[in-house]
Amino acid sequence: MLPHYIIDGYNLLHEIPSLKKLLDRDATAARERLVDAVARLTMKKKFRCTIVFDGTKPHDVSFSTSNTPIHVVYSFPVSADEKIRDMIEKSKSRTLLVIVSSDREILNFARVCSCTTHTSKYFKQMLFEEPDNGEEKDQVSLSKEQVREWLKIFGEGEK
Repeated sequence: MLPHYIIDGYNLLHEIPSLKKLLDRDATAARERLVDAVARLTMKKKFRCTIVFDGTKPHDVSFSTSNTPIHVVYSFPVSADEKIRDMIEKSKSRTLLVIVSSDREILNFARVCSCTTHTSKYFKQMLFEEPDNGEEKDQVSLSKEQVREWLKIFGEGEK
């Protein structure tokens, strides 16, 4: 089974300067960009994800997550932290849960419940990892004769 990340959406938004700035002007656009970035990561890293936002679902929400293993939840009438705690408590596979938050209390609770935890700051780094432009080469094995020959070339061979 795939790991299931549960992310405190606003905690993560506040870790990403460009989205934090956008949040002040257009909260819907900031949430949509966050969901898009996380959706791309879920496809790349192969995990399921629930993003929990405080409050009620806005009327102007237009993004769709039907093509990705991501689910967006609004926590009203409770806080996102309370909703995440409830999700942990109700989970039958707590060891597959990965909780992402900036709230120490939630992270400590999740650890006690056998969940993996990441800070929002750590997850932000996962989101914006630079791809490795250098292709990893297959490891090549040398025969004993080839090793002896290279050792001779570099003056390390038998004397």
